[in-house]
This record gives sequence, C-alpha cells and structure tokens, in this order.
Amino acid sequence: MIDFLLLYEKILEALPTHNIQKLADICYQYTKIPILIVNITYTIQGLAPKNKTGDYFWDYLLDHPKYSTDMIVRLYEEGIMQTAVENKHPYVIDWGAATTDLPKIMGVIWVDDTIEGYIAMQCTKTEINEERMRAMAIMQKACAAIWKEIDSESSTESIQKKAFIGELLKDCIHTQAQLDIWMERAHMEISGAYQLFAIRTPYIKEKQLLTNIQKTIQMVTPYQLSLIHHGVLYILTYHIEKAGHQNYIRKILYDLLCKFDAYCGVCNLFDHLTEITPYRIQAKSALDLGISLQPDQRIFDYRDFFLPAILAPRINDMAPCNYLSPAISILKEYDKVHQSDFFDTLKYYILNLCNTKDTTCELHIHRNSLLYRINKIEKLTNLSLNDYETRLHLMISFYMLELEEKRKNLPGK
Repeated sequence: MIDFLLLYEKILEALPTHNIQKLADICYQYTKIPILIVNITYTIQGLAPKNKTGDYFWDYLLDHPKYSTDMIVRLYEEGIMQTAVENKHPYVIDWGAATTDLPKIMGVIWVDDTIEGYIAMQCTKTEINEERMRAMAIMQKACAAIWKEIDSESSTESIQKKAFIGELLKDCIHTQAQLDIWMERAHMEISGAYQLFAIRTPYIKEKQLLTNIQKTIQMVTPYQLSLIHHGVLYILTYHIEKAGHQNYIRKILYDLLCKFDAYCGVCNLFDHLTEITPYRIQAKSALDLGISLQPDQRIFDYRDFFLPAILAPRINDMAPCNYLSPAISILKEYDKVHQSDFFDTLKYYILNLCNTKDTTCELHIHRNSLLYRINKIEKLTNLSLNDYETRLHLMISFYMLELEEKRKNLPGK
C-alpha cells in the first residue's frame, strides 16, 4: 500500500529545490518501482534506483546522459513517441524495444499544451495497479510544476522569446523602434547576419518530432529563436559570423532530417530583422519546392530555387495555353502528323542559347540541316527566333514543361 499522505508531504518539501532527481528518489521510495524521468530530447533528469534492471533502454542511461538519435528514431518508428501526444493521463506501454519483457507505466510531463518530458515506471504486469497509476499522476504534476519554473517552453523567458519570433514571422514588427522594444522586453541582444530554416515532417501532425529537433538545435547553439507554426518548425539563427559554426549546425540538422525523414528549406542570408517576411517566404518556398522537385535531398537552399519559386505557382494558377508559347502546341501537332522532329530541334536550339554548333552536336545533324529546320519552324509558327522576347518566352516555356514533368514523375503522383 502506498502512503499517499506521506508521498504528498515529501513531494511538497522537494518542489522548492527544483530537483528532479530528488522527486525520482521519493517516488521510488513510496512505490517500490524503478522510475526514470527524461526531458523532450530523452536526456536523463532523474533515475532511481541507479542500478541496472535488464532493460536495454533503461540501463543505457546509467552510462550515458541521453539516448542516441538512433535510439530515439527506434522509439519513433515503433510508435512509442507518438503515444505521448494522445495521453495526458498515465498509461501503460507493453510493446516495442523500449519495454522488452518489462511493461511500463508512462506519464507525459505537460506544461500548458507543450510536452516537456516523460516519466516511466518499470513494472512487471502484476505490479501495475491503480495506486501506482495514481502515484504517476502525482509525479506528472510535480515535474510539470518544476519545469514551468526553471526550463520549459512555458517559462516567462521562453514565452517572451516565442512571442517575439511569432510577431516577427507574422510581419508585425516593421520599424527599428518596435524591434528595440521587443528585444528589451525579451532581454535579448541579437544582430545579423540572419538565416531562417523551415522544417517539416511528411506528417503534418508530428509536432512531437519537430519539438525534438527544435530542442536538439537549441542545445547546439544559443544563437537561435524557434517556433512551431502550422506544422512547420521555424528556426531563426543569428550572429552568423563564422561559416564553420553555420556549417556545423547544418550538419547536425542534416543528420536529424535523414533519421526522421524530415525536410528543411533555408533562406538567403539577410541583415535586418525588420525585413524578415520575404526571407520567411524564401525558406517556406524552398521547403515546398524542394520536397516537390528534389525529394531525394534533405536541405533546400532558396538560392537553388529562384526560377521555380517564380514560375511554379503559374502551373497551379493558369492553364498551360496561358503561359506556354503557341509554338509548342503547333510543333507538337506537326511532328505527330508528319513524323518530324521540329519540337526537339527548337527545344535544343533555344536551350543552347541559339548556338548552332552546340545544337548540331547534341542533335547529331549537319549545320545545313539545322538551318533548314529553323527556317521551317519560323514559317510554321510565324515567329522570328532573332527576337529577344520570343526567345525568352520559348525558354520559359521549355522550363515550365520541365517543371511539370518533374512534378508528374514524383512517387505518388
């Protein structure tokens, strides 16, 4: 039998110390069940007793401060991470690698609407009962109270920083005076150059996964502000003075993206926070376009997507006849009827910037044959290929066709 009166008394005595390990020791003393407390990145906060139990995931934390990324991926793949989002009350996990032959009573540490960590009680099936479930609920509330005070997303400092980046991303800060007021309120001193990352998983509701990535990057660098908004994790990095530091962040981020099947768009560097809105659009556009056009990659820099950012929206907004040169349909139809190659001839001629030597090499034809075809194409389409705007329109048209083809050939399309 658990003496809940004494348990409450001991926990109340421990709360002012903000000592999570002390809470774990108290809980173990009264439940007689091993207890483990970790934060959102699976870094150990409390473990009692400090001896091995035979469970690999449990015993690992006796020798290491946190789970490796591969171990977290394993918990994610088995659905153990995802169950946390669905449960605000104690629940039992009796499947997967994290349990082996020992099921666990699990408690999620919620602070307001944010998950800050997890508690596990390791039991045999006969040791799971209502008293221990009740004790877990008490521990959840005690840990949440401590987290809220010392190191949570709901602490005053974190709320101010989240409000600040939220106002930035919503384009509510337009002047240096407004920026100075916000930085004073949030007790921050930040300066450029800046860069914004936009991160998404294939599953929009995977906030837990984004939070894990967010916390990991926070541990890598103090020079960042982050916010999860509409299923996208935005990370604003600042004080970008050394390329090596930024490259290190990208390397850590790339490893996380690969392991969790996530993607990231990156804007160009910029110097003024009041101009963040177009760069937020850059990061989000790079993310969306990268997933659409280069799904085998993980990090997409906007500088590699200028043209698709400008032109891809037209594919969705306009009928092809409204942006493609009329020459496209004319030559395709003519080739179909006459088994000719005028469409390909025009395509290679334009893409080779009207260089006859390069075009003849690519098509494996004689220069005279090419000149004959060009002359025929101009008559069929009633266009002059010496006209700058005609050439530009044709180049854009072929690029749009290429974009359409890439999107059409994606898996699942």
